[in-house]
Amino acid sequence: MLGSLTNLVVLDEVQEMPELFQVLRVSVDRPDNQTRFLILGSASPEIIKSASESLAGRLEFVELQGFDLSEKGTGSWKRLWLRGGFPHSFLADSEEDSLA
Repeated sequence: MLGSLTNLVVLDEVQEMPELFQVLRVSVDRPDNQTRFLILGSASPEIIKSASESLAGRLEFVELQGFDLSEKGTGSWKRLWLRGGFPHSFLADSEEDSLA
């Protein structure tokens, strides 16, 4: 199925299906491959090891953090301190929603 996809393919929550990395390797190694895969999900040590072994030389890890002062500005320090930098909590409409 992955072999028929083209352009950019986004795969989210890959930690739920680590066996996918072996399938991706076959697709990525096809000589006529024009597809790029953006793989998202929680990166446990096991997932990173599995991906690194299956897709060695074919992938790049980018670790994303929550918001920080350089992104939100020093005027947001109190909100960042109280809510944290994760988008759902930081951007919530109320303190109650942020805590939830």
